[in-house]
Amino acid sequence: LAGLGMLGPFSIDTYLPAFDGIARTLTATPLQMQQTLSAYLFGFAAMNLFHGALADSFGRRPVVIVGLVLFTIASVGCALAPTIGWLITFRALQGMSAGAGMIVSRAIIRDMFPPADAQRVMSQVTIYFGVAPAIAPMVGGFLFVHVGWHAIFWFLTAVGVVLWAANYKLLPETLHE
Repeated sequence: LAGLGMLGPFSIDTYLPAFDGIARTLTATPLQMQQTLSAYLFGFAAMNLFHGALADSFGRRPVVIVGLVLFTIASVGCALAPTIGWLITFRALQGMSAGAGMIVSRAIIRDMFPPADAQRVMSQVTIYFGVAPAIAPMVGGFLFVHVGWHAIFWFLTAVGVVLWAANYKLLPETLHE
């Protein structure tokens, strides 16, 4: 659940150190590079309005699993983006799907624990949520310097696959009938 909660902020900040490198490779302007971040944040914010309702309608587990599949596909799309327009599009899809884990993980905590324990677990998840923006630029910067900017999105793809596998195997459906 902590991994789901930190996926959103982690995928925001991981690629920031590579802005200049991406811009050079895709011949993008600074404004276009800012749009990659804005598209992510817009998709993230817009879908936050719907993830809870979707999880209440279809179940917690399916929304998390589908969200992780879409995040992984979007990460592959970002890694393979031939133009800045495609990168903006896939970043928007990344943002739309990354929010599922953050929103639904909180609902899962409320489903699984009594109120006092839920507060304790939620505070532990919040610690990981706060750590993600601190370590993400270091990971992204390391990958950018040593492998190139595409590696950042391949890394996010791997994170999506690992989270999907863990949640597919371990996450129970917690929505009560």
